[in-house]
Amino acid sequence: MQASWEGGSAALRLLLLMGLGWCAVFAVTRLVEWRLRGPSGSGRRHGGAGVLGAVGRLWEYSNVIGIPTLLLGAAYLIWAMNWGPGLEGGPTMLVILAMMAAGFLVGFGPGLRR
Repeated sequence: MQASWEGGSAALRLLLLMGLGWCAVFAVTRLVEWRLRGPSGSGRRHGGAGVLGAVGRLWEYSNVIGIPTLLLGAAYLIWAMNWGPGLEGGPTMLVILAMMAAGFLVGFGPGLRR
């Protein structure tokens, strides 16, 4: 029962971290787009891509995001098994869940491009 709670807790933390990361990336891209287009008082209408545009960028760069995540996760797992705390300690479950999300991103991302 304890392992189930720990696994659920790790999954929830991963989802929270991924959500916060996505929000940070979305905010930075909106700021950069706004700075490149100029202030809204210049008389031009600024139609932003919004949330769906940010998800579209995620699909567009799915291999660029997913493949390094898989490689770094594999490097962490090798380190943890041989020299680190082992697979039962540390953020191993978060790394495995991040690798699973990256695998789905690499697998499904190219097929969902526009």
